[in-house]
Amino acid sequence: MKYERVQPEEAATIEQGHETPQITYGDLLEHVRERRRVELEAEHPGRSSNLNAVSNTTRSLTAFMEANDLAEVDVVGEELIGTTPWNKAVKALGTDSTAKRRRTEINKRVRPWAMELIRAAVAIHDDESFGERLQRLREAAGMSAQGLSDAVSRGEIKLSTGAIHHWERGGRFPSQDWRSQLHHVERALGVPTGYLSEVLPTSSFYSARIETGLPRSIQRRISQHLPADFGSRPTPEQDEILAWVSRNILSTPKEILGEGDDGNPIEYDFSVYALARTEKSRLRKAPDHLLEELDEVRNFKTSPMLPEGIVRNEQWGKTTAEKADYEILAFMGAVGKVGLPDEMLSLSAVMVPQVIDQFIQWKVARRGGYTNAIEKPLLVFAGMLHREFGFLTQSPGFGEDLAPVKGLISRADVQMIQQDWKGACARAVKHINSRLKEIAKASQKGRDPFEALLPVLEAREPLRQYYRIVPEIRKRMPDDTYPVRKAETLRSLLVLRLGLELAFRQKNNRELLICPDGQKPRSWKELKRRQRGELSFDGSRWIVRIPGVAFKNATSKAVHEENVFHLMDRDHLYSEIAEYLEARKTLLGNRRDPGTLFVKTMTARSKSAEYCLNAYYEMFRSIITTYGIHNPFTGRGAIEGLRPHGPHSIRHVVATASVKRTRGFSDAAALLMDSEEMVKEAYARFLPGERHSLASDALWNSMFDEGDAA
Repeated sequence: MKYERVQPEEAATIEQGHETPQITYGDLLEHVRERRRVELEAEHPGRSSNLNAVSNTTRSLTAFMEANDLAEVDVVGEELIGTTPWNKAVKALGTDSTAKRRRTEINKRVRPWAMELIRAAVAIHDDESFGERLQRLREAAGMSAQGLSDAVSRGEIKLSTGAIHHWERGGRFPSQDWRSQLHHVERALGVPTGYLSEVLPTSSFYSARIETGLPRSIQRRISQHLPADFGSRPTPEQDEILAWVSRNILSTPKEILGEGDDGNPIEYDFSVYALARTEKSRLRKAPDHLLEELDEVRNFKTSPMLPEGIVRNEQWGKTTAEKADYEILAFMGAVGKVGLPDEMLSLSAVMVPQVIDQFIQWKVARRGGYTNAIEKPLLVFAGMLHREFGFLTQSPGFGEDLAPVKGLISRADVQMIQQDWKGACARAVKHINSRLKEIAKASQKGRDPFEALLPVLEAREPLRQYYRIVPEIRKRMPDDTYPVRKAETLRSLLVLRLGLELAFRQKNNRELLICPDGQKPRSWKELKRRQRGELSFDGSRWIVRIPGVAFKNATSKAVHEENVFHLMDRDHLYSEIAEYLEARKTLLGNRRDPGTLFVKTMTARSKSAEYCLNAYYEMFRSIITTYGIHNPFTGRGAIEGLRPHGPHSIRHVVATASVKRTRGFSDAAALLMDSEEMVKEAYARFLPGERHSLASDALWNSMFDEGDAA
């Protein structure tokens, strides 16, 4: 007795004339068992009688099947969900009290659940994605995300509600491991095996998880840079690949591979040493007394007015204050590593030359040389110790709690600092300035500031070379199956393109506002108050308006009070702006819009969609490591020899490209809105030999143009 077609009168939403998927009584039994179990666990968690109640419901269905000569392979049809056939079929159960209880159970639970199952399965969804189908089936089964998680999670099978939400939203897809386990989800939802997996993309944007044996903190950063067959390659080849990734993708090779006692590579995890204002997963909270000192520094440098008798030579903005705060906390974390106890982590410690020297030695050993990371906190301290305007110089009370620490702070140091504060400040700043000069000399010998960009800057046309990253991003653009990943890729594309078009500093790009569609652009008064620029469309073209006060060099002659930049529609820029603005909604989800052009991908744990300094830097760096650096093992990436770098490096590219094309520095200065001296000193890499070569080419080529040769 088989029914190949389902046309239940009650299921009005089921589209007529379409073959139903093969929902068998075996499928229905599994569905009913899971539905009843989840229902009971929600009502009476852990009750021992739940198993009997589940058994009573499934037994009612099997009794109905036996009475009507139905097997588990038979397709559910009108005998269960119809009208006239049902009335006839249910009578086969009999008329005794047991039959009446079973009829009630079937009417109350089994029939409605069967109709839900068939409605969900028979509906026509031509363009249904995996996430849409999963959500439809879950809701049709009357399950919450937690209910589905509970129904699937048994033994080693664990399905979190977070994964369900990500799948339904389209932000992620099941990993390779989970794809082989989807039949558990299908069974819990009561649909045939393969009904969910058939709408999964055949080629996932995410590569399969590759086991390297490295700590998870490192593996997360390197997995996308490994070839798909990494696991099947010989160990020497795997080591070669990891070494390449370490040198070319991570910030320092020591983060992964070092030399063990036996000469074989050993593994290293990240050593996160900086302190933080609040407890974080990988950062230790700074002592309260140190945070109070930092608050005093911030108030001193940022307050509009100072108490009488206190003077300063400059006022910090929010970004400068945050940078200084971070540098001090990083310094204190480092000296804590060399033996300074928490109770001695104070600004007064920088008055001791031995503490400064121990910090430098520890950083050199860790980084393998003298770097900017050593100079930055010392520059902050040098400013705080200025004989006239320094915060510490004007705060003698900071030395009261200083005490001797073996190997770092002597009794003589403590006595001098407490008895002659101004003299100790003068000695400390003299020592720090001396060390800064020595570090500058040492770092100049061992490091080229343009090293990360050499394959670009040494090219004949640096801008054309760097722009090769743009088509690489387009080539690897996910389709609409991956809406979140596509939105992130469009963001990467626009970050790079606008960076090259505008050549702004990172802060100005990061804080650039977007004028909402249909609204008037913000007034100059509002932009000046917020010290930000705005991207807006005037009906025919995109323009960027940015007040001079938003720039770091606001007082420079190159910066005007009100600056307007017209974006040209080069290489489909306008269409890509429009496409990103639409995708931007996907990144935000239902969270508050901060008004900035570039926003983060919002998750359940995200607090703000606006980028901070570090998050923007990491996002840009990820663009370069993902699309810019050519990986010989995966074949991906645009430029061989490129190294990781931050958004500020775009200004080096623009400046050098302009100087090579015009053979002068004035146009480069105009593009960067800076002085020619600053372009020569900090931005453009244009060696005398290159200038001679280009000038010589221009001179001789003009003589031998076609038609001019003798």
